[in-house]
Amino acid sequence: MQLAFDFYGELPRGPVRGERLFFAVFPGAEDAFRIEQFRRSFFEANHFRGSMLRQDRFHVSLHHIGDFKRLKSSRSYAAELAGELVHLPAFEITLNALKSFGAFPKPGRALRYPLVLLGEGPGLVELHETLGAAMTKVGIRAFPDFTPHLTLSYGERSVLEQRIDPIPIHIASFCLVHSRVGKTEYRIIKRWPLLEPKPLLH
Repeated sequence: MQLAFDFYGELPRGPVRGERLFFAVFPGAEDAFRIEQFRRSFFEANHFRGSMLRQDRFHVSLHHIGDFKRLKSSRSYAAELAGELVHLPAFEITLNALKSFGAFPKPGRALRYPLVLLGEGPGLVELHETLGAAMTKVGIRAFPDFTPHLTLSYGERSVLEQRIDPIPIHIASFCLVHSRVGKTEYRIIKRWPLLEPKPLLH
């Protein structure tokens, strides 16, 4: 779930948590290219500027497992156990709206608003719920709230929610991802394929 808060005054500096672990789905190369084409068109038409995510990092987060000072192997192992319990068919997501989420202030820096595409699809909801139940079973806390979205960029200007021409994307797998917060590095620890329907025999 994406949350935004209003803060007043300078925040105390908390512990650095540079390692993040989460479950996500990634569009295939062709779908990611179509998303990139939409982003370029929107930016040009609206004279929009922002720090853009690389095309290969387009994803929809399913469950945030945690941010850690140092990722322990026991945490990733437990997450892998949860992933092994999930057996679902492949599905489609429809990206059909665009908006900005609230910005988190950082001392000495301009606000940066995440610009996202909102998505929906029963298969995505089922995967989120099934994976959450599997996480709970192996002792990982899972949150029921879910706002499916794919982040395009971080900009200084906020965009109100608006409908777009639907962008369908096919989801054939889900992944356990390790990232370094604030870096451009994603490491896929494990990928689980979803079941593709068998072709009908004539």
